[in-house]
Amino acid sequence: MKIDFNRIHSEIVKNCNKLPYIKKNIQRNGILIVEKQKIDFFSFLIKTIISQQISDKAAQSIWTKFCCKLKTTNPSIKNIKSLSSLKEILEEIKISSSKRNCICNIYKRIMLNNLNFKHLDSLEEENIRSKLTEFKGIGPWTCDIILIFFFNRLNILPKNDLIIKKIILHLEKVEKKKIDFEKDFSPFLSVLSLHFWKMSKRVL
Repeated sequence: MKIDFNRIHSEIVKNCNKLPYIKKNIQRNGILIVEKQKIDFFSFLIKTIISQQISDKAAQSIWTKFCCKLKTTNPSIKNIKSLSSLKEILEEIKISSSKRNCICNIYKRIMLNNLNFKHLDSLEEENIRSKLTEFKGIGPWTCDIILIFFFNRLNILPKNDLIIKKIILHLEKVEKKKIDFEKDFSPFLSVLSLHFWKMSKRVL
């Protein structure tokens, strides 16, 4: 089913009627959408795990190296010849051993068909989180990013994200009040998060 991001934008703006600073910045951002990924589930997991606890610039650099190793800008698990080949690539692009172990464990589970995108996509949010956090190295932040950007779940607020934390503090300071974003902006917290990330580049 196609998501009506125009309607979602209108709802978010309407919910800002008592929050003039936030409303102004959301209107300035314009209509934001969660785009469908061009890479497969496994590759998106790798990309997200790479980006844990490092800057966007560093994460993009490592991801580009990974894509270069596979000679494609849209990698998939089909491009990985074997577990040993994957390990070699991950070592060459110099990601930490803990991240390498996590990625390799996910690869093994997918190849054994014990972790399946279509099955996960049919589950409720908390069940997806439960399945993903079985892997050492996947925590709440990684789950939030995967839920928003791969499974396109619309009501996720990544409270463990450093930028989200900073922007919430900033917005509450400017609006001079505590704001219950989860109450006021459900069920569209994922799109609100996109607004937070975008406006943070201007106001933080």
